[in-house]
Amino acid sequence: MDQQNRKPLTEDIREEQTDNVKDTAEQAQPVPVYAERAETVLPEADGDELKALALSYARYLAAHDMRPGDPTFTDSEEGMEPAAEEPEQEKAEETVQPEAAEEPEPPADTAEEEAEAPAEETDAKKPAAKNKKKKKSSKKKASSGRHSIFTATQAEPSEAEIRKIEASLAKNEKKYAKAGAVMDLHDRLQSGLDAAAAGAGRDFVAASHRIASTYRQSRRIIGVAMLVIGILAAIVLVIFDRFTVYEYAYNGKVLGYVKNQEDVTDVLDIAGTMLTENSSGTSEIKFTANQNVTFKQVDARGKSTDDSDTAVNKLVYMTDIETEASGVYDGKELVAIVKNDEDAENLLLQTREYLSTPDEGMELVSADFTNNLEIRPVNVLLTSVQSNHDAMTKMTEGGTMEIFHIVEEGETLDALSKTFGADPVNIFNEDNSAVAEEILPGDTVCIHEEVEPVSVKMVEEGRMKETIEYETVKKDSDDYYKGDTYTKQEGVNGVQIFDGTITKVAGEVTKRDGDTEVIREKQDKIILVGTAERPKTAPTGTFAMPIQHYTLTSNFGYRWGRLHAGIDMGAPTGTPIYASDGGTVTRAGWYSGYGLCVDISHGDGKETRYGHCSKLLVNVGDKVYQGQEICLVGNTGHSFGSHLHFEIHLNGSPVNPRPILGI
Repeated sequence: MDQQNRKPLTEDIREEQTDNVKDTAEQAQPVPVYAERAETVLPEADGDELKALALSYARYLAAHDMRPGDPTFTDSEEGMEPAAEEPEQEKAEETVQPEAAEEPEPPADTAEEEAEAPAEETDAKKPAAKNKKKKKSSKKKASSGRHSIFTATQAEPSEAEIRKIEASLAKNEKKYAKAGAVMDLHDRLQSGLDAAAAGAGRDFVAASHRIASTYRQSRRIIGVAMLVIGILAAIVLVIFDRFTVYEYAYNGKVLGYVKNQEDVTDVLDIAGTMLTENSSGTSEIKFTANQNVTFKQVDARGKSTDDSDTAVNKLVYMTDIETEASGVYDGKELVAIVKNDEDAENLLLQTREYLSTPDEGMELVSADFTNNLEIRPVNVLLTSVQSNHDAMTKMTEGGTMEIFHIVEEGETLDALSKTFGADPVNIFNEDNSAVAEEILPGDTVCIHEEVEPVSVKMVEEGRMKETIEYETVKKDSDDYYKGDTYTKQEGVNGVQIFDGTITKVAGEVTKRDGDTEVIREKQDKIILVGTAERPKTAPTGTFAMPIQHYTLTSNFGYRWGRLHAGIDMGAPTGTPIYASDGGTVTRAGWYSGYGLCVDISHGDGKETRYGHCSKLLVNVGDKVYQGQEICLVGNTGHSFGSHLHFEIHLNGSPVNPRPILGI
């Protein structure tokens, strides 16, 4: 069939029925309406024909504004109006309405909606439902084979009319068969889709039920497992917490153990403040958790824990606390270490002012360091930080500075040498016992730094009085023994007035521009130096042993309530006694409890005494020399055995002879 010339089914039916009505209009009034639906026979068709039929069905639905699944009617059926509802007894006498083509069974969705409709319908809806049922029952009774539909008041159509109508219908039977096939295909497709959807829904519900059941069972199992795991974890945590403590350390040095880290972290600021105050403010101390103060969880067995107060005390009374201070460098050489940059700046100002104080009457024009001074950070132990006074003393006078430092990660001896400006041979171990040959992180080293004084170049101008310092002149003289000197003339400084400009470097005048007027001449100091030979009897100023072999029997000091003014040197009677130094004999005879006694004057308030002698070998006024035999050991006077009682007097008072003699 030509698809392009094909008309819609409704137009073909309308044309045939119109022709039938025109042919029979003149024979009887009213014209009987006849409608018939042929039995649906599925044509044998290949795939192309089915595609053509489906396309025709789609066009048909589009032309009639219909959707797949809607009931389909011919134009004559659409134009038929349902008869008004009448009582059942009268319906038998009325004109029977023409039978419409069998309506397709309502879709499954519609049937379900009707089944689920609430039983409590309103009274207005119930009659309509009954009438609808009656219409369906009447349609079923009139649907067997081909039927003639006519009113009760009209005669049955003639055989010619029936044949004419049947011929007309037979003419379009092929068209109707194809349309029926399309509709039947639609119904089958729709039923298949509905069945597939229903099956998928049932499968989904069943799967959901299985999943829900499995989940409910699994949830109970998972819940029990999680509860058991939670209980076990809690037990492990309790045991772990009970049998572990925290080890706290400062820069790797272990200080102690605490139950909780907060026992230390909560007091770090307090400890830093206290330590800063205790160190006289030489440097601000900061303790920082997980930086210079670290923690490690360890086994608690055999370890006693500290409380917060104990932790504070351990931190405050540490001696090896390292801090970042400010170093003053002269080029590569470190010359001072102070608390911070502000103190370093003040140190430089104070040092420059101290080294550039102008003379009285002069005004300072300029003053600058001749050294290349700069400030750099340096890490040292707290004990190595200097006060400003000590730092300025080192900068102005020089000397040796000892710096203690804790070796950091990656530091070597060469790196320390560059940092502190000291040779590696001047880097010692912590106790200064030996040069450090190998260092490890955490080791403490002591660095010996030789500091040279800094200098200032200053310019001053004005009018000032200057001192002309005298000179000391020494002259030889045979009037005095060798080793002796005599001041013949005292020195007197001169005075002069200077008016002009003076330049000084390190306190020394390097340039003078101006006029000088001398007010008083200087007078040099004259010292005569002896050249004459000294006689043997002259005192030497030193004391020698008065006896060669002896036993020390009594010391200098209080004995029996009175002062024992010398030492007793036991020796046999007759043992020689020698003059401890040269001098003049001032006593030679019996002297109270000393028995036979000799006294010698050595000048300058020095005197020696020799008591309990058995025999005297000198007389008063004799000149004796050091080591000369003057008497013999005895037991005279208040003595309880043979011995020498020896005394040394300075300016009339006895002193202990032992340290003077070296015994």
